[in-house]
Amino acid sequence: MQYQKLITAFCFHSLFILFVQQCQLTYAGKHLCARDEAFYLLQLKQGLTVEPYAYRYDCDSEAVAKTLSWNATRDCCEWGGVTCNGFTGHVIGLDLSCSFVSGTINANSTLKKLGHLQRLNLAFNELSGFPLGNSISQLTSLTHLNLSHYGNMIREMQIPAGLTNLSKLVSLDLSWHFTVGLTTFRSLLQDLTNLEVLLLDNVDVFENINELPKNLSSSLRYLSLQGTGMFGNITESQIFHLPNLQVLRLGDNPSLTGTLPNFYWNFSKSVLELDFSYTGIFGKLPDSIGNLHSLCYLNLLYCHLSGSIPESLGNLTAIRELTLSGNSFTGIVLSTISKLNKLVRLDISSNHFQGSIPESIGNLTAITELELSDNSFTGNVPSSIGKQNKLDSLYLSSNNFEGSIPDIFANFSELHTLYLDNNKFTGPLPYSIATLTRLELLYLQNNSLTGSLPSNISGLQDLRNLDLSFNYITGVTPPWLFHLPSLSFLSVQHNQLTGKLPNELKTNYVEYLYIDLSYNKLQGEIPYWMFSTSMDSLDLSHNFLTGFEKQVWHSGSLRYLNLENNFLQGTLNQSICDMISLEFLILAHNNFSGSIPDCLGNSSSVISILDLRMNNFHGEIPRFLPTGLEYLGLYGNQLRGQVSRSLVNCTSLVALDLGNNKLNDTFPIWLEKLANLQVLILKSNLFYGPIGDLESEFPFPELRILDLSFNGFTGTLPSSLFKSFRGMMDLDEENTGITQVSKSNDTDYLYHVSLVIKGNEYDMRITSIMTSVDLSSNRFEGDIPKSIGSLRSLVLLNLSHNSFRGHIPAEFTKLQQLEALDLSWNRLIREIPGQLSSLTFLEVLNLSYNHLAGRVPIGKQFNTFPNDSYCGNPDLCGFPLSKECGNNNESPLEHDDSDDDSFFMSGFTWEAVVIGYGCGMIFGLLIGGLMFLLEKPKWYVNFAEDIAQQIAAKKRKRQKKRRQRRGVRMN
Repeated sequence: MQYQKLITAFCFHSLFILFVQQCQLTYAGKHLCARDEAFYLLQLKQGLTVEPYAYRYDCDSEAVAKTLSWNATRDCCEWGGVTCNGFTGHVIGLDLSCSFVSGTINANSTLKKLGHLQRLNLAFNELSGFPLGNSISQLTSLTHLNLSHYGNMIREMQIPAGLTNLSKLVSLDLSWHFTVGLTTFRSLLQDLTNLEVLLLDNVDVFENINELPKNLSSSLRYLSLQGTGMFGNITESQIFHLPNLQVLRLGDNPSLTGTLPNFYWNFSKSVLELDFSYTGIFGKLPDSIGNLHSLCYLNLLYCHLSGSIPESLGNLTAIRELTLSGNSFTGIVLSTISKLNKLVRLDISSNHFQGSIPESIGNLTAITELELSDNSFTGNVPSSIGKQNKLDSLYLSSNNFEGSIPDIFANFSELHTLYLDNNKFTGPLPYSIATLTRLELLYLQNNSLTGSLPSNISGLQDLRNLDLSFNYITGVTPPWLFHLPSLSFLSVQHNQLTGKLPNELKTNYVEYLYIDLSYNKLQGEIPYWMFSTSMDSLDLSHNFLTGFEKQVWHSGSLRYLNLENNFLQGTLNQSICDMISLEFLILAHNNFSGSIPDCLGNSSSVISILDLRMNNFHGEIPRFLPTGLEYLGLYGNQLRGQVSRSLVNCTSLVALDLGNNKLNDTFPIWLEKLANLQVLILKSNLFYGPIGDLESEFPFPELRILDLSFNGFTGTLPSSLFKSFRGMMDLDEENTGITQVSKSNDTDYLYHVSLVIKGNEYDMRITSIMTSVDLSSNRFEGDIPKSIGSLRSLVLLNLSHNSFRGHIPAEFTKLQQLEALDLSWNRLIREIPGQLSSLTFLEVLNLSYNHLAGRVPIGKQFNTFPNDSYCGNPDLCGFPLSKECGNNNESPLEHDDSDDDSFFMSGFTWEAVVIGYGCGMIFGLLIGGLMFLLEKPKWYVNFAEDIAQQIAAKKRKRQKKRRQRRGVRMN
């Protein structure tokens, strides 16, 4: 056995020598690189996998796999990523960053034999495990180590303790995908005494900043601990006492709190960059900030700072980038900032700064990006901004700027982003904007711009996004709007543009094209190109369009189509089903006729929003509907027949509005299976019969709006129907309102329904709207279910014009969000529950034409309701009625059909009187004739006498009751 081991070792040694000799034979010429180190590199290459055509989003598009150039025929000092000492030939630098290599560099790798290696960069690759593990300590000459973005994005790697033995290390970058224990982290700061650069961005450290080693290396120049989970109070931290620190980055640590120190910072003479963005620091920006005369970069983005900006900020004359956005700063700041004439980037957006922009802002002639959005600046934009001709981005959105936009942009040859939206600008669009040749983004929406757009332009050839919406722009729509070659987004909604749409489109980005011309005064036909071009979204709603140049729908990429509120007519061409990407189809409020195309329910259909309300569609609801439907609006058509049972397959359905048609069906109880249904409107149809027996244990769990009014439903309401309406029981403000579950969240479409609110009908969008139950104008009978009282978030309840009996449930006092309650025209008895006065949001109450009795409750909202709320209840008394209640404060007795005919009489209306009078007259003539011929038949006499006796007996009882009440009052 020993002999075999010797033979094996000898063979392996011989093969190794042959391999080395083979490598040596290739070095025919003189190579600077040491041969053994070249061999070590080749072995390193063999242990790695290279994917030369891989892609990393964070690498340069021209990055190459550097190891592909490694071969034994060339001097290794000429290999990609390899740096040699010019005198000794030793490999002193290895840069394989963005080389698309994967695999593992384990402890046995020949990399550890590169004893002269000083710089090692393996960043942005897909390697696993820390390179060499603890054996990293053998690279004793290492001064720079960069392992940022080293591993797979879902992998976290432990840092070995051996790293702290690299005493010559001056720069260490471990950003992303590492896990550092507290012991290792403190050792890095305490043991690496020569460390000048330490980057641990997005490494899990979770260290209290006040527990860092007190003897931090005075050699530290660059310290970045962004996103490391640092916490604690920063005010007294040792970090501010590092004498040679030039760069300090502590951003993305929201648990890092405290105030910035208002004393002489030890590194004030050397510091170049400070980043405290997205931390929890608060308070004022201290005056001491003005002592950092060498500061070039200051980032305080989205902290919790407040108060005014100190005047000392004007002392930062070397600063090039200043970011104060996302705080609560106040006061006037631009006069101070105007002194910082080296500024290249200024961002003070999303604060509470105020005042006007001074003319001195023009002193910032080096600036390329100026962001003043989301503040309270006022006044005119000064023309001195025209001096800033190096600007590539100007953001003035969401302020109170007024007056005309200055015509100063002619010399802005570098400008590619211009945000002037959400202000009070007036006047026409400056022509100089239309001359900008490099402008890509132009936002002017939500102002008060007037006048017409230029008829011709000389620039905007690079313009991608143009938003002029919500202004007062008039005139004919200029053709150049549709001839911009780079245009992908065009919104001119809510203006007063007139004329016809152009008959052609000239743009290179039609696959992503978004066009919104809604709420204008456009006329004529919709051009054919709008349905044949590969665009994404088209909104021409609320115009005066009358038809189609050619109604053939071939746009295979169109997702959103809105032609609502025009004068379009005729039938829908079957080719509409060829738009296989269509998710939103909105054709409401037009004059379309014919039947709804059956092909809309094709298995390939992805339609989630189908809004065909207020047209003249007839026939039946298609037998098959898109299974991904979330909203179906068919209100106000001429549809007949039954509700399509294919809706049971639409498991994502949120809102169903079939109101105001001629549907003739029983209640579609099978809809209870739709777990996401929040809106069900069947009003004004020919539905009939009882609600029926519910099969599900929790039917309609998410329902928030139920409208069955103006139908022929009968029978009693099942109490179990309301017990599962969880959507009406939730009082959490964040969960109230209609939830849109559309898979296309990037398109803003809000469901439309027609609701009766406090006596008036509205066609409205439903977002965070009230919950509502409307069962009025049917023939429901029996008691009102007490379970309605569990719908604690209910806002509107209408049970009027039915035949409900019994009393008003006391459980209604739980409806604390209720704003309107209508129980009129029923047969309700007894008193009005006094507890209803606790409904403090109740604005509308209608209890008229019932058989209620007793005193009207007083206090709170009941003191605001008029007489009309109670008319038709003759036994009610007290304010606001003219009928006073008795002094004994007793309520009249409950109605009893056996001894009081007031219940019978109170149901009379003028229609009943007319009908009764006519029928009575005819009946009287017939009876009179019979009496004349038959001489008072005995059965009639007995019948008449019985009736007279009953009436007399009831009259005596009423008189007796009155005497008793009168006697009580007298006593």
